[in-house]
Amino acid sequence: MRKKIRAAALAAAVTAGVAVAALPAGASGAAAVHPCTMNDVSFYFGGYSYGLGQRTFDLTLLAHDGITCSLSDTPLITLAGPPSQKKKIPVQINGRGGTLILRPNSPLHARFYYAIPDTPQDSLYVTTLTLAMPDKTSRVTDFLYPGNTAIYSGGVSISSWTTGIGLGEGEQSF
Repeated sequence: MRKKIRAAALAAAVTAGVAVAALPAGASGAAAVHPCTMNDVSFYFGGYSYGLGQRTFDLTLLAHDGITCSLSDTPLITLAGPPSQKKKIPVQINGRGGTLILRPNSPLHARFYYAIPDTPQDSLYVTTLTLAMPDKTSRVTDFLYPGNTAIYSGGVSISSWTTGIGLGEGEQSF
């Protein structure tokens, strides 16, 4: 009887060992980081600068306290103009693909670049910016400030996300 119990325990241990060995690499039972939703993050504008023809500003994403979530490193951003403007605003995004982890102590920054128009024929107007998360939740806000922003018809370029505490301290590009 004792041999049967030991044999059953040994068989159970071997079966458990095979099951653990069959797990994918890196699957240690720890909870996976979930994709970010709009309820997980706040975003802020900053770093506005301007020259004779070029304008830039930063968009910073910060996870709420106690939240860790994943985000594609390609900004999920769209721009829209006033309802009377039928032409779509060109947006160039310089992301590489892949996944970033967003934490409260590690904000993500993207920089927006656009030129002011030389002539009215070269003008487009931007009114809103929509930030969408991987789960398709989104939030719409003004493009930098309320109202129409005149831009060159070539559109807006957005940099890859970078991470760091801001103001150049400990910044790290991906």
